[in-house]
Amino acid sequence: MMSSSTGPQAPFPPSCAPNWDRLDPHPDMNFPHSEDKAGYITYIPGDPAVNLVLDEVHAHLSDQLNTPLLDELHDQLWLVGRKSGLNIDALHMQRAKGRNIIATEDPRLHLVWDRGKIYIKPVPVFLLNHDFWTIYLPPPEREPCSKNSPVPSESATVAFDRSVAVGFLRSYSLLVSHRLDFVIAKESHLIPDDIDWPQWSRFICHLRRVEDEAVAKRFHYGQLRLSRLNWAVRIFRPRHAGTMWFYEIPHWSTTEFVAKATLPLVFVFASVSLLLSSMQVALAVPSEALRSPGISEDGLQNLSRAFWMFSIVAVLLWVVVLWGYRNRGKKSVTGIAIV
Repeated sequence: MMSSSTGPQAPFPPSCAPNWDRLDPHPDMNFPHSEDKAGYITYIPGDPAVNLVLDEVHAHLSDQLNTPLLDELHDQLWLVGRKSGLNIDALHMQRAKGRNIIATEDPRLHLVWDRGKIYIKPVPVFLLNHDFWTIYLPPPEREPCSKNSPVPSESATVAFDRSVAVGFLRSYSLLVSHRLDFVIAKESHLIPDDIDWPQWSRFICHLRRVEDEAVAKRFHYGQLRLSRLNWAVRIFRPRHAGTMWFYEIPHWSTTEFVAKATLPLVFVFASVSLLLSSMQVALAVPSEALRSPGISEDGLQNLSRAFWMFSIVAVLLWVVVLWGYRNRGKKSVTGIAIV
């Protein structure tokens, strides 16, 4: 393979690469080409529709891995999650916490969780190929260039930030660190089918050594809670947001929205009705009608207070019951579910 002659340019050695496709870069790329084209591919590994042309590759990488909305919100992400790239639960722990693993191709949803689910982007095949890293994701000191254009023009595609790809792969070193995690990842279609556990184990161990300095800022954070991201979008109004209300639209059906909104609406209606009823009883009954030789003025005041206390205690008990029902079985790292 050509990577053996160009030196270690990937965050893993050539011998540990899970994908061994041999690449035939575009002739304009300043890399040696084999005379024998047999067995070589002219497209991105795993994506036959994308040719190995520099601009096409960079555009594909941006589409697959960039998170401009999270980058724009980076200074406010401490309000959304803990600033630690290691704050990522392994897949078996995701299951233990009652979260369904939802595979998504949207990079901005990678490691975003909400109640009973967490979104995870499958590993792109090209990130498992050592030659691809050597040619298209080299370290900053050696960017790929064309023979005929050593100085990029203003119209040229901006080079893709390698640290984004490194951070993405590092997240998988925490997600899939045990054999059980690997089995769950295969069931969830997160890892290519042709990779076995020994291959993955030899490959991913090198990503656990990567420090924060080598990854993009988004991966200085781990898991992010969707409900808090929604509030961050509403408060800070980032320009990359699709809507002014949601990071990700939670309901795709009016029926689903109405079903989930019914209980809170009923709770509010019943609470207000209970309060108004107690006020009506306290104000509608004249004090003379309650007077008797056995009831003093203080007794009337106590009776009036009882109407109010009953309504307030009933509402508070209802809130406690609903809170316990909503958070049953859910535990955070500290053992307490945080809204």
